[in-house]
Amino acid sequence: DGVLNAEAFTASPVVPQSVYVLIQSRLAQLSDAARRVLDAAVAAGREFEFEVVARAAGLSEGAALDALDELRAADLMAPLDGLRFTFNHTLTMEVAYREAGEPRHRMLHRRMAEALEALYHNRLDTVAGLLAWHYIEGNAPERAAPYAFRAGQLAAQLPAWKEAIGFFEQALQAETDRGRRREILMALGEAHFAAGGADPAVEAFRAALDLALADGGIGEVNAARLALARGLFGQARYAESITLAQTVLASGDSDNAMMAEFAWGSALSVEGADLVGAAEHLQKAGALCDGQADPLRLAQIKFDLGGVRAQQGDLVSAIALYRESLDAARAPLSLSKGGGPSALWQALAHNNLGYHLHLLNDPGALEHAQTGLALAEEGGIIPVKPYLLSTLGEIALARNDLDAAEAYFTEGLALAERISAPERITGLTANLGRVAARRGLTALAVHRLSTALARADALGLQHLAAQIRLWLVPLLPPAEARAHLAEARAIIVAGDRRLLMQPLADLEAGAS
Repeated sequence: DGVLNAEAFTASPVVPQSVYVLIQSRLAQLSDAARRVLDAAVAAGREFEFEVVARAAGLSEGAALDALDELRAADLMAPLDGLRFTFNHTLTMEVAYREAGEPRHRMLHRRMAEALEALYHNRLDTVAGLLAWHYIEGNAPERAAPYAFRAGQLAAQLPAWKEAIGFFEQALQAETDRGRRREILMALGEAHFAAGGADPAVEAFRAALDLALADGGIGEVNAARLALARGLFGQARYAESITLAQTVLASGDSDNAMMAEFAWGSALSVEGADLVGAAEHLQKAGALCDGQADPLRLAQIKFDLGGVRAQQGDLVSAIALYRESLDAARAPLSLSKGGGPSALWQALAHNNLGYHLHLLNDPGALEHAQTGLALAEEGGIIPVKPYLLSTLGEIALARNDLDAAEAYFTEGLALAERISAPERITGLTANLGRVAARRGLTALAVHRLSTALARADALGLQHLAAQIRLWLVPLLPPAEARAHLAEARAIIVAGDRRLLMQPLADLEAGAS
């Protein structure tokens, strides 16, 4: 399966002396060939492939088969199937391990790896993780690193992010070459980011940038800068993301200019401070993007332009752009570059189609949200799930199904807190406040909405901050309500947020 791994044999701290002596005496009666097969099998693990063990033991096929027969007759091993065997008890492994000693144990791990390389030379991907483990156990980290890195890449394609992270960390510990360490750090950061770990992703990207600045070319440096910008984006550190994008553009690196414009526009869009500027940078990114050559990039640009149009109140244009984003993410060229990124942008497009069709009371909203959630769950796309759960909660809230809405919002908030997604923590906390308001729990609603507002203001999420103020207004005493209305109006007018204009006007009419 491309990510085959093995658990290291760990000797238990105490073997009763009587048991130890009994097993020791049984092992002492074995022929030299049987003992060599036994020791090699200990390095392989409790279950092992006979042909690999025979090669590692350095025996001919006939001698190895005779040795295996001897071990089976001694009731030390038993068959699993025609090719694989198992030890009858882990205590046998432990005593054999202690008798062989650490130096021989490490040598046998190296031999196991070499036997695997010989037998699987045409399909090394299938045993990459196992090779990495054997070389690490064999004290040959320089030979382990490439296999651990490859195993991580294969795990990421599944996607199996936890396994990918483990392999990349294993490769990083074993690798000494600075250029290859930078490559591993970039892959590690991507895996952490995809798994919802913005903090470790930023740490890995920053380390990769430090290495690139020390001895990399401008392309490597800027690729690391843009990766770090994306990681900081996940921490809602938009100003720092924009600074990194500006630095890339100032370097004159045409190869990374498109992604720098995209990063700048995306940060402005989510932050909501300058929607006109966001659209300008995203349109520049679109002009630099060859959509036929890279439809996945086009999907990202169309998606973020849709977000800008939605905030500006043009839901029809926003929905059209989300549909274009979905089509680009489904394009054959996008799929050929890896199902993971394609599935990510499909899930995001379905989410935003669901949310904005819901705002237009379109019955197709629910299907899009459900499809997006299914894609996220199937592909292990953790960072997108809080958004989809929020959208499903919004749809349930509109139907006055408060129990379902609260369940979706609560699940989304728990996940957002687990992966440290500040923007989603803020939005979902506010949504739970709206549920409390619908239930008539005014004090709880004000508490949740006020908590969310403080977060939105601190993070600089201006669109969300204005929206929360509007939700708070009906729950507050007149003086406080007027103050919130005035603050919301200032944000909405300054940013030309036409999506919020009508709710603002309705609340002002009610207050007058």
